Amino acid sequence: MAKKFIVLDVEGMSGKIPYNVGYIIADRNGKIYKQRSFALPENIYINIVQSAKTGQAVEMTAKNVQEILKDFGNGWFKRKYRCVSNESFKHRLLKDIKKHKVKKIYAYNACFDKTALKNLFDKDFTKLAVEFVDIIPLILRTKLLTKKYCQFCINNGFVTEKGNIQTKAEIVHRYLTGNIDFQEEHTGLADVLIEYQILLAAFKTKKKLDPSPCQAWKILAEFCKKNNLTIAA
Repeated sequence: MAKKFIVLDVEGMSGKIPYNVGYIIADRNGKIYKQRSFALPENIYINIVQSAKTGQAVEMTAKNVQEILKDFGNGWFKRKYRCVSNESFKHRLLKDIKKHKVKKIYAYNACFDKTALKNLFDKDFTKLAVEFVDIIPLILRTKLLTKKYCQFCINNGFVTEKGNIQTKAEIVHRYLTGNIDFQEEHTGLADVLIEYQILLAAFKTKKKLDPSPCQAWKILAEFCKKNNLTIAA
């Protein structure tokens, strides 16, 4: 039986408690065993109050927050999100990890997601007992560190204001699928499904996967310079 893992995405403010978490339980063969989409409404208010105290700009995705709040007015079976308390969410995630014997949680820019969960779980964070693995280094070293990907980004203007090749999940998905108009929803579960496809693409290369942290933009910049690929922001 294939080992199961979790692919997870949180929506929330930097350094704060997340207000939306989506995750799937899946395996390397493309099979999804469970899909979860949770809204944590109490944290919308908490994020705003904490930001007001520190003077931090409110970074919450308006579409995401509006959908969560609107869900309260829908019937149970029409809801896009499952609105729960923080404690209920923590109980469900821990239960899923134990039931499916999950040892790894994959996430795109895993440091952000791990920090958000750490803030949410607080002293109970160690109960997760899993390894967090960033998808970015995996897809970078297997599919993106090529002239083809760099030229794809250059030709389509998928570069940052500073002239660096973009590695956002949205851009990588456009490259892998050829759908250059694709846009992420920026809701937990929808983004997870995209990130899972990116992870599977890395797995399918059959290359040795190196998850060690890296500055993807810097590695790609050096690659472009070495291969005389001109980037115009």
